Amino acid sequence: MVLRLVEVTKTLGTQHVLEGVNLEVAPRERLCIVGRSGAGKSVLLRLILGLSKPDSGEIWYGETNLVPLRDRELAPLRREMGMVFQNGALFDFMNVEDNVAFALRERRRPETEIREKVARILERLFLKGHEKKMPAELSGGMRKRVALARAIISRPKLIFYDEPTAGLDPIGSTEITDLIRCLNEEFGATTIVVTHDMRSVEQIAQQVAFLHAGRIYQACSAEEFLSSKDRVVNAFVHGLVEEATVGAG
Repeated sequence: MVLRLVEVTKTLGTQHVLEGVNLEVAPRERLCIVGRSGAGKSVLLRLILGLSKPDSGEIWYGETNLVPLRDRELAPLRREMGMVFQNGALFDFMNVEDNVAFALRERRRPETEIREKVARILERLFLKGHEKKMPAELSGGMRKRVALARAIISRPKLIFYDEPTAGLDPIGSTEITDLIRCLNEEFGATTIVVTHDMRSVEQIAQQVAFLHAGRIYQACSAEEFLSSKDRVVNAFVHGLVEEATVGAG
């Protein structure tokens, strides 16, 4: 397994957000972590990335438990991971080219290599000709693609996406989900997408982990999840949040 979570718990204030999460992610897999707003999806993502520590439990990346590691020990492992934030999180003071090149320059790669890789990835993501534009000049979909380019340019083994279609129209959403699936197939990186958008699940996921009441309520194939007869799962898939809450009681 590339990633394995064992009995992970997290409390924020008086709220028990995660109450024993267990999850396994296989190499090259496309996994969607789904759940209603406030279920703890983004909290879980922060724990995996080491941006926050769980109250208890283990988070294994390969053969390494990430939980006890300090920042300096986590740094080389984080370089094997890519992250696409919900809002893109581009540097406003950098143009497209420099945003995408940032990680490679941080690693002090030769400038000729950086220019070649940036040009290649921008062309692949249909951004050729926009290299000198600033983030404020880009559409929402283009900003997402720039963030995608920045995340994958260093060929990470594991890529995380936090609500990648948020704020996009249906056409823009389809473009992004198609890219996520194709990049997974091209580069072979394990892909984890946090989303509540069922269209994204249909278009991206091979596997689904449904986070509900602080635990992984169901982990299965995307086909099984979307056609589930379970009352709680079915209610979530069809947007019946109140019924799902009652069903968990």
